[in-house]
Amino acid sequence: MGAGTCRRWERPWSNPAMAKKRVVRRRKKTTPKSIGLTPGETRTATDTAVAQLTEQVESDGGAVLTAYREPFGGTTVLLAALPIDRVEPTPFQRDPSLPHVKRLMNVIETLGRFLDPIVAIRQDDAYWTPNGNHRLQALRKLGARTVIALLVPDAEVAFKILALNTERRTT
Repeated sequence: MGAGTCRRWERPWSNPAMAKKRVVRRRKKTTPKSIGLTPGETRTATDTAVAQLTEQVESDGGAVLTAYREPFGGTTVLLAALPIDRVEPTPFQRDPSLPHVKRLMNVIETLGRFLDPIVAIRQDDAYWTPNGNHRLQALRKLGARTVIALLVPDAEVAFKILALNTERRTT
């Protein structure tokens, strides 16, 4: 080759196949049992926000069954029995699938019990569920008066969960 000529392999930036690859970031491996709370630490859930939310639930006709700290992040969650007519899906949620609601109704009737709490937040004078609308609709159609909910004091969580549900459905 003459002076000034360059072989293709000498210029990797000109070859699209040799373009810079996207860096894939891998999650760091964590040591087993190194994150979160111990079982004993999950039961200490006392603060003013919990007390206030407990009072609101009771004034709404519901009952707080227990309060605990979820084991991963340590945030407080209330397990509550809520009047079903006070619970609605979060705004902008898709309409429930009737076949899915019917399947849930059949399972609940067959088992004779409801064992999968919805996730809820208190919003204004009601409760919103970002995760549990199909279960809520099935219970309503079956004539239930009460729905068991994991009641999260932080209302912003509802919008994060809703975004995750929307993302999961579109991918």
